[in-house]
Amino acid sequence: MLYRSFLRDLAAEALTAAETIAGENVFTARSLPIKADLLPAIYLQVPEDRGESAGRFQPQFTRVSTLAIRGKLKAATPMDVELALEGFAEQIELALMTNVRLQEAITQVTELTTSIVVSSDQSDHIGEVRMILGLEYIETYPPPGTPLAEIDATLFSPDNPAFAALRVDFPTD
Repeated sequence: MLYRSFLRDLAAEALTAAETIAGENVFTARSLPIKADLLPAIYLQVPEDRGESAGRFQPQFTRVSTLAIRGKLKAATPMDVELALEGFAEQIELALMTNVRLQEAITQVTELTTSIVVSSDQSDHIGEVRMILGLEYIETYPPPGTPLAEIDATLFSPDNPAFAALRVDFPTD
């Protein structure tokens, strides 16, 4: 599993465990739009992931996965929707920023952007909170070839040809 998918799933678990107003309606692999009878609901995806090289040696990247969150709800009036969205946004943010499993899986949250949209296009007043979190982590790819199992060496000095011997065995899994 890609690490960014793992992070998305950790975020979904955190939101479900936090018992937001969405309850169990936290989705990670679902198409939009979400029907009004399923609201409130939260939809998560990782639409972007970027990595910056750590240098010219073993492939290692500092990566930032963009976690996109869409929380939707409905209420009786546009004002009720907006007020409910503010509370919903707070629940989502607190659930993610205080979840130990998610926070220990990353090095930092690089960004947090929140926006609110209210629509009264139909008879229902629907609101959506949109959040973007940048989740940073380090990814190192294993080097190709046979793994190093031991180092066996003899050290020499000009005055003493057999100065010291050294042997290091690496544990194998």
